[in-house]
Amino acid sequence: MSFLLNDKIKCWQEWITSEKRLSFNTQKSYQRDLFCFLDFLKKYINKPIELNDLECLDSDSITSWFVSRIQSGVNHRSNARALSSIKSFLSFLLKNKLIRFSSILRLKGPKFCFDLPRPLSKKQVIKIVEKICQGNKEWVILRNFLIVILMWGYGLRISEVLNIQKCDLNFSNLIITGKGNKSRIIPISLETLNLLKKLNDISSKNYTSNDFVFLGIRGKKLRPEVIQRLIRNIRNELMLHQKTSPHSFRHTFATSLLEEMVDLRSIQELLGHSSLSTTQKYTQISQERLKEIIKKNHPRS
Repeated sequence: MSFLLNDKIKCWQEWITSEKRLSFNTQKSYQRDLFCFLDFLKKYINKPIELNDLECLDSDSITSWFVSRIQSGVNHRSNARALSSIKSFLSFLLKNKLIRFSSILRLKGPKFCFDLPRPLSKKQVIKIVEKICQGNKEWVILRNFLIVILMWGYGLRISEVLNIQKCDLNFSNLIITGKGNKSRIIPISLETLNLLKKLNDISSKNYTSNDFVFLGIRGKKLRPEVIQRLIRNIRNELMLHQKTSPHSFRHTFATSLLEEMVDLRSIQELLGHSSLSTTQKYTQISQERLKEIIKKNHPRS
């Protein structure tokens, strides 16, 4: 890869961070996708990559990359994101007149069904909480219990829960920073706030140097994989649906609100969605539930 191309990649990384304001995880995914594609392209054309090679890209090179990824087990959703990553970089080059045109920008990504985890029933959540409470360490039980409560009772993403800091507990509401650095205010109950403070007090006695509320056993910020593994083990033990994950609690929260006839705008605000269409897809109700609502509320019922 040429020095000039490396330099432009660094400029693009700064652009998606400061101007496009993509979330940290999205930035990393985009960068990983781009480097993966450039590595493939180098082998595909059998020479070091220059800027003019990117200008001459055609759909065949992209398709070949997608085929190789699919053969390696990569799904269509990941390929769709990868195409967005490449388009982002090419758009940056075009915007800065580093290339004259790009036919790739006209390509459309693969279509796929919007796959959501199934909502959990109240009994299933209670069973999961009971399993969590069977742990050995009191502070770990409290930590895991609160994580489930914040996802199930307030609709937070696992990443948003784990990003809560000690200073956030000085207020009656939580200020949550979600995807794209978008902030929203989540009112929480006094009981939940007091439990968070209790966890913080216990953690502070052992780990004074960390600013985060949810910590691992070594005093560092808790990683999402720890909770994902915990829920996966409980899922297998209770024989729950294979798609049950930490995100299922957030989906259950949204579905419950919709079934209680809460308006979509309020749900959108609570979930931190930038688009109402995302909320509409996210809070799908089963046809049986819709039939039940119509039967109950129809004037001739």
